[in-house]
Amino acid sequence: MRGALAAEWTKLTTLRSTWLFLLTAVVVTGLTTSSVAVTLHDKGASAAEPVAFTAIYVLVFVTAGLAMLSVTGEYATGGIVHTFQCVPDRGRVLLAKSMVLASVAFVTGLVLGAAGTAAGALFMDVSVLDLTEVTGRILAIALYLALMSVIAVGLGAVVRHSAGTITALFLLLLVIPAVLGMVPVDSIAEIARFLPLAAGARFVADGPAPYGAGLAVALLAAWSAAALVAATRIVRRRDA
Repeated sequence: MRGALAAEWTKLTTLRSTWLFLLTAVVVTGLTTSSVAVTLHDKGASAAEPVAFTAIYVLVFVTAGLAMLSVTGEYATGGIVHTFQCVPDRGRVLLAKSMVLASVAFVTGLVLGAAGTAAGALFMDVSVLDLTEVTGRILAIALYLALMSVIAVGLGAVVRHSAGTITALFLLLLVIPAVLGMVPVDSIAEIARFLPLAAGARFVADGPAPYGAGLAVALLAAWSAAALVAATRIVRRRDA
């Protein structure tokens, strides 16, 4: 496993696209967080609320895009064939990719969460800076981005094409919840609250959901595990 992790880390850090994605994450966080902070006039709002909004609805697509590309990029170039030749256990390859990408997303979430909180305190008219609450919010952002990256790795392995995987992500995170929410049947509309975005909003920003933060992170972990298990089963059964 150590060799697979080292290989995935080397591939990730030597690609120019990785650093472009991370630079994009910095720019997106700065622009979106400052914009949200300027328009937020709730006197009791935490300084971390603007960056929490950014992470849930915007930054997640950047970190998930990086995770997705780590898989679909190899399929596009044919490099996945050499990867599976070096590590014949395809489940181990996907697990290594997930661990590396989740770690990168987690650290990115910590750094940008802290920077975004500082930006929120700077641009908001009035904000509350409770260190305990802010620290918990930043850790939640980091964990949310890490788990969503695992989902992106799983989707990328199943779909194998960047455009298709991006479409699947948008459907899962935005389109399907919106469509379910418009269904005039309460039991069907409630399903949307158990999808990844709603669980992430509940976990990171105390969003509306009929469950607590503990169940929210458990739901995110379950979605991540399901994506990885499904991808492993599919990848093992088909040609590279």
